[in-house]
Amino acid sequence: MKTSWNNIEIIEQYLSGNLDTEEALLFKAKLLTDPFLRLQVTLQGKTYALVRLFARKEMKAKLEMTHQKLFRNPENEAFQQSILQLFSKS
Repeated sequence: MKTSWNNIEIIEQYLSGNLDTEEALLFKAKLLTDPFLRLQVTLQGKTYALVRLFARKEMKAKLEMTHQKLFRNPENEAFQQSILQLFSKS
């Protein structure tokens, strides 16, 4: 278990570019000789990409909800007009 956790940490540092030059070279050499480590790096990288994608989708949904509250609610018409005036050609 300890080795697995260490692999996760070093892979994270590698993927984020936080290894110093010597450590990065050593890690790249290990990648060439260890197919399981290559698989772990690939899977961890894809996991991070999915997390970022989920976070973007979540943020987009929150922004859309805010937009709906501010610009689709008739009670906010004064606010809507003041914002639209900022972007109108004068």
